[in-house]
Amino acid sequence: MSTETSRPIRFASKKKKVMTESGYKYKVIIADDDRDVHTVTKMVLGDFRLEGAGIEFFDTYSGEETMRLLKEEKDIAVVILDVVMEQDTSGLQVVEYTRETLQNSMTRIILKTGQPGIAPEERVIVEYDINDYRSKSELTAQKFITTLYTALRNYRDLKKLEDHKRGLEKVIESSSDLYNHDNLSSFFSGLLKQLNSIRNFQNDSFMASADPINQESGFIAYSKEDEFRILSATGKYESCENKFLQEVEHRIPFSQVMEQVENRTFFYRRYEDFFIGYYKGFHGSRNLIYLEGRLNELSEDLIRVFLTNFTFAFDRLFMNRNMMDAMQHIIMMLGETIEYRDGETGFHVRRVSETVRLIAEKSGRDNAFCDEISIASIVHDIGKIAIPDSILQKPGKLTDQEFEKIKDHTRIGHEILNTSSIPTIGMAAEIALGHHEKWNGKGYPAGLKGDEIPWTARVTAIADVYDALANKRYYKEAWSDESIFTYLEEEKGESFDPDLIDLVLENKDALREVQRRYPDIK
Repeated sequence: MSTETSRPIRFASKKKKVMTESGYKYKVIIADDDRDVHTVTKMVLGDFRLEGAGIEFFDTYSGEETMRLLKEEKDIAVVILDVVMEQDTSGLQVVEYTRETLQNSMTRIILKTGQPGIAPEERVIVEYDINDYRSKSELTAQKFITTLYTALRNYRDLKKLEDHKRGLEKVIESSSDLYNHDNLSSFFSGLLKQLNSIRNFQNDSFMASADPINQESGFIAYSKEDEFRILSATGKYESCENKFLQEVEHRIPFSQVMEQVENRTFFYRRYEDFFIGYYKGFHGSRNLIYLEGRLNELSEDLIRVFLTNFTFAFDRLFMNRNMMDAMQHIIMMLGETIEYRDGETGFHVRRVSETVRLIAEKSGRDNAFCDEISIASIVHDIGKIAIPDSILQKPGKLTDQEFEKIKDHTRIGHEILNTSSIPTIGMAAEIALGHHEKWNGKGYPAGLKGDEIPWTARVTAIADVYDALANKRYYKEAWSDESIFTYLEEEKGESFDPDLIDLVLENKDALREVQRRYPDIK
């Protein structure tokens, strides 16, 4: 064993990847306390290539230095490890540290020794997780090259398996994210984000390409009729969202692609520097996915698996959307029927629904919640179905007894709706019961106060009163904008949630627009 003292380790820069003309250098540690061994090893292996990739050497001169380097430097492919360095068993300690402490089963370890008696081959092979054992006396230049070829091929194959495993985990994670989106725009935006994440998956791996690629540019176009419109885009196409495909400069051989997909539900193809995916939904919609940049083999495989999952998520989104639309349509008809019984022939429930959605959106609620509360608020007066016409349509002032009867509609509405297990109907029940409660506790039916009143009911109460004041009724004329907003300001903290009133007063123009969209029938 040499008595030469340890020398500083040379760490490779992690900011600048060392590349050969074909793309990559495998990281190999020479761990030996004899400087001449380092020199000779580099001479023998200096021109080494495996599938175009060369070697980046790291020099260590002790077991301690080797262990430190293995901990700090990632993706070490091979360690050419001397058994005897500062101690007779330094190399064996490195093996134990690598496999047990670092839990590194990927790096290939070639154990070599000039003193076989200290570490007999049979015992070392059985007791230590090494990949090759060589006596220094038998390591000719050719055997050294052959040994390294074998080790690097094993490392390459293990790395590919590991990358595929991690890639599939990424696909599963990305696929599950698709099911969290509740509208088409959000869904496609999430899809494009996950596609970029998957195609960038191998950027820092050992098979990374040296070719420059644009990893950010791409778009998803959607067509329910004849023309494709871009719904989500990244990179240089971001400004093209909502444009028709023929208005955008791209490299898609459109007519050729359409011929290929004419009778197919799912199609994808990788060109030299861009990728196209196509899916035809069960409801007749068509989706075109376009990504610029080169894809390696693994990324292409992962994207193909991911897009298969996308088709299921996409169809599920539309099935849910269709069910929601159907439920909204039925609820809207029910709400308008009740409105008609109340002596109205306009769009009160539509305006209330839209106003509720507006307030919820301005409050920062997500799309799913805004959809739900806008539908649920439609039937806030469903309990009036049990109130006699003589009371509902009475043009004059109600007697105390008649008003008590009217108040029952909140409780009745809640009883009608509260039997359903559907969350949206459950929210509707909550609104029906609480939309006449007041912030100061002087409302009905329970005299709830402040935050005791469900938020959904507080929002609907404001929308209901605002719309009632803004439109003519058989018992009153429409109020002016100025009068309505003055009244809401006066009732802030009395009838209504003060924070919500502030929000309404900040969005007067948006509320007026709802009124303009749904004018009452004259």
